[in-house]
Amino acid sequence: MTSLLTNNAAMTALTTLKNINQSLDTTSNRVSTGQRVSAASDNAAYWSIATTVRTDNASLGAVKDSLGLGSSSVDTAYNGLNSILSDLQNMRAKLQTALTPGVDRTKVQVEIAAIQSKMKATADSSNSSGQNWLSVNSATSNTAYQATQSVVGGFARAANGNITFSQIGVNVQSIKLYDTNSTSVNTAATSAQFTATTALTGTTGFRPGAAAGTAGTADFSGTNEVSFSLAVADGTSTTASIVVNKAALQSAAKNLAKVTTDEFLSAINNQITASAIGANRVQASLDTSGRLTFKTVATGSAVTLSLTNATASTGNTLIDVGFSTTVPSSGSNANGVGTAAGTTMAQGILDTANNTYTNTGGGSYSIANFNISTLVGTNGDLDLGLIISAVDKAIGKVTDAGTKLGANKTQIDGQKTFVDTLMKANDRTIGILVDADVEEESTKLKALQTQQQLAVQALSIANSASQNVLSLFR
Repeated sequence: MTSLLTNNAAMTALTTLKNINQSLDTTSNRVSTGQRVSAASDNAAYWSIATTVRTDNASLGAVKDSLGLGSSSVDTAYNGLNSILSDLQNMRAKLQTALTPGVDRTKVQVEIAAIQSKMKATADSSNSSGQNWLSVNSATSNTAYQATQSVVGGFARAANGNITFSQIGVNVQSIKLYDTNSTSVNTAATSAQFTATTALTGTTGFRPGAAAGTAGTADFSGTNEVSFSLAVADGTSTTASIVVNKAALQSAAKNLAKVTTDEFLSAINNQITASAIGANRVQASLDTSGRLTFKTVATGSAVTLSLTNATASTGNTLIDVGFSTTVPSSGSNANGVGTAAGTTMAQGILDTANNTYTNTGGGSYSIANFNISTLVGTNGDLDLGLIISAVDKAIGKVTDAGTKLGANKTQIDGQKTFVDTLMKANDRTIGILVDADVEEESTKLKALQTQQQLAVQALSIANSASQNVLSLFR
């Protein structure tokens, strides 16, 4: 039925055209922005997740920048150390030359003084981003000084939304070469601890060089056993027998024939907790070289800890874990003593005056200020020999400082690579959630444009129907 008041065909065509236009707007937006979810109204869940990941990526970008600054600071300090190490080696050569009979030590001292001045200038100029880790002022009045410089190394968001930042610590106190603070500083009391001489995975018990799949693990499925006694004194003296064998590992190891170092450590700590020593007094762990280490929780000079290998239980075979390959009848295989809190000189490796002209009576000196021009005769030769030894020790300490900075550099660079990889993974996650398939959307856009043209034509035809009816009355 055709009606002059209600044009059903036109209304249908108009509704269709509106829907097509709405779809066309959505598709056009996706093509122009490249996103299928560009607002919360598009998909609230995906938009929320993508926004959170973008926020995390911004934080990771800041972490990456921090790591870059930290890497620059480490590089600067390392380059300074490396230059000073060469200077020290040159200084030692000059000193050895000064031992030669007939050499004018006054002239040699002029060269040495120039080296000493150059080393100080190198340390003073080893600045990066306003920080100097080689030439410092550790006085309490200098609030800007930090014994450990922390570099932000990571960012994590917990399931409850809490955010934490991990830190990479650079121990400036252990690498500084010069310190204007000449007073003593307090040192904390230390725990009693000792470390095995061999890495756990390098002992025969953990099968070094064994077939693939078994190397670095121990076989406790048979009669192998680790048995020793621990004696700890931390206000209370306690001795306990620790036995790790098949029975003790039943709950700690997944495969008794391939017990890992982590499972082995867990079994030892469980045995300590269950023993007369009890919990929270002694802890077993692995050091950075993989050696078995025992350490007390308590600190102080009265705290002691010792380990003595014991004989195996009846029918079992004792295996070594790095403390001794034999079973002594008496005596400790390893022991440690804590130290009390005290004081130490605040100055650095090169300016600490912890050496004396022992034979010539000239007082104390440091590597930064010793003078050989007055060292003559037999006693002078003896003191010159001591100076050479002191320079050798300084070379060793500066080398150790370089090693520590090298380790920090490796850690920071590794973290930079990880953060960069993580940011790229987050970008891919965001893309999966919100990016539009441009090929699909472009095809859809073309189809909708065609549908729009047809809908306009259909609406035009529907609107002309009433005109056809009116023509009947002409």
